[in-house]
Amino acid sequence: MKKQTIALFCIAIFSISCAQKNDAQVDSKYTEDQKASYYIGLSIAQNMKKEGFKVDADLLAQAIKEEMEGKKKLMPAEEMNTFMQNFMQKQNEKKQSAAMAQAVENKKKGLEFLTKNKSNPKVKTTASGLQYEVLQEGDGKTKPKATDVVQVKYTGKLMDGTVFDSTDKNGGAPMDINLGSVIRGWTEGIQLMSKGSKYRFYIPSDLAYGDQGAGGAIPAGATIIFDVELVGIK
Repeated sequence: MKKQTIALFCIAIFSISCAQKNDAQVDSKYTEDQKASYYIGLSIAQNMKKEGFKVDADLLAQAIKEEMEGKKKLMPAEEMNTFMQNFMQKQNEKKQSAAMAQAVENKKKGLEFLTKNKSNPKVKTTASGLQYEVLQEGDGKTKPKATDVVQVKYTGKLMDGTVFDSTDKNGGAPMDINLGSVIRGWTEGIQLMSKGSKYRFYIPSDLAYGDQGAGGAIPAGATIIFDVELVGIK
């Protein structure tokens, strides 16, 4: 329960910060404590919705009031830790189950896409399943090794065209990438390139971020697409 206490404390600090930033926009009849109270409640509700909890707002308010006023509790407080541990475990299991179902569906869509894409005469497929398309050839001489650091410009997209990352989003300058510390699709693919070339990579999930995905940007089991320009090799 220590983690939950820390999380609630962080929510409170975040909410108070929000209250401070929005003071000018809130009716001046409310005190600082009242504004903070409102924003704490708002933040808790937003987090509960995000986590998928079906919270009973009346019971939530009642519990807060009982604790703050020292009243007799509707439910035994000594059972709280055990109940919440079991409840959080069940919630995590539901999330994992939903994520696995999403991964299966996304991998199915990815396989269909890659199978169709394979028929494109411009697209080549390696033994691992990585697909690539040469957009511009480089010098044809200098190619990186898996242990090298390379300078690249890139754009990463989902199959529907959504851009989840790019050097343009980070100022447009080439980025230094250690090929030994990136997804397998990158490590393999960029070794095919020579300095100055531009390739498009179609990377299946098992060569990308797998069933875990990457944060909220890349779904579980997603096939991803990268346009990469190899600017230099360090």
